[in-house]
Amino acid sequence: MKIAMVAEHANPLPAHRGEPTCPASLHVCALSRQLAKRGHRVTVYARRSSPEQPDGRTRMARGVSVAYLDAGPARPLSEDEQAEHTGAFGTALAAVLDEDTPDVLHAVGWTSGLAALHAQAHSEKDQSGTPLVQTFHSLNASEQRSGLTHRPDRARMETILASRADHVLVNSTDQQGELARLGVPRHHVSVVPFGVDTDHFSVEGSASAEPWQARREERPRLVSVTSLTEAGGAQRLVEAMTRLPEAELLLVSTAEDQDVAIDENARRIELLAKEAGVDDRVHLTGPAERKELPRLLRSADVYVSATAYDPYGGAVLEAMACGLPVVATATGAVPGAVLHRTSGVLMRFGRPDEVARSVRAVLNTPTMSTAYGIAAVDRARSRFTWQRIAVETELAYRRSRPQQAERDDTEEEETDLLLSGVVN
Repeated sequence: MKIAMVAEHANPLPAHRGEPTCPASLHVCALSRQLAKRGHRVTVYARRSSPEQPDGRTRMARGVSVAYLDAGPARPLSEDEQAEHTGAFGTALAAVLDEDTPDVLHAVGWTSGLAALHAQAHSEKDQSGTPLVQTFHSLNASEQRSGLTHRPDRARMETILASRADHVLVNSTDQQGELARLGVPRHHVSVVPFGVDTDHFSVEGSASAEPWQARREERPRLVSVTSLTEAGGAQRLVEAMTRLPEAELLLVSTAEDQDVAIDENARRIELLAKEAGVDDRVHLTGPAERKELPRLLRSADVYVSATAYDPYGGAVLEAMACGLPVVATATGAVPGAVLHRTSGVLMRFGRPDEVARSVRAVLNTPTMSTAYGIAAVDRARSRFTWQRIAVETELAYRRSRPQQAERDDTEEEETDLLLSGVVN
């Protein structure tokens, strides 16, 4: 199958090289590589966000190439700027699709979906027979329920995209429910979660001692890979440390290309830690290289997150794969990853007192903590490998084709066989 993956604001090449990157870019990189391993040919179309990005198609892996299209300034765009150039991106996309018509068009993100619809409408060839699969990593309706900003234009566009796409993929049952409330039939939507590389993130391997205090045996270690903005929950974790005098915390920033030494949010967190009297037990570090991140995770005792909304759950999955019990806010994709009181503890609000209470419950019961870690590894390996995510995405591609809209029992058996083969 020839797949055109439209990811307007992603950049999979840095993720392929192991550099720190956003979850959307990591998703596109990992998924496209696994689809190629299954025999498909994938081209990722992204907006040129730097003049240094190559022209034409760049081979990323066997069966995967990346093409950057010119649309707007060749620099990263803010969220408010992104939609302004989607039309131009869609026009550029129409031209390349006329030259190389795919078997399926997979849009990752709502602006990518708009660009894909624009490309189909403005193509010189008839692209109406090419099915459109739409992935939503997040929905504004879900974000509103978590207290984030209401964006009515985006919410309206997401509803239109969900109804016009041939099939829709979301990260969580929470998002599937939101689409159902908007009138999108449940059979039209598949829940395909974020994945994790369980070969790279595993319990085997060394641990990193550099970010921590030298006397390891005296303090339990908490780690969180999170945004240092207010929505990321780092402030609540720092405040929780005043109630956990026995522990130390490592905050790994997710801000791309942003050193903590010049990050205003990092300065705010450091000042807060100093005012709270916990600055000797709270450590901040910039985005970690992919090869280093498992070592950081394995050096901790508990993974903790108090983010207001986590649509991906990727950092939680990586911690689970490294054998860490998880204490996290039950938001976004996290409840689908963490089984409450089986692989970790889910919090309702993630307030500082709730964080401290939940962490202490895990730390004070070593047997339970060990059991959580074992269950976390098992769940990451059985449900969230990128190999399985690729199979589920491939099945969604099949459902998007008109001739396979009504699948018979044989196809159902084939689906079960494919998934069981990945798990085993």
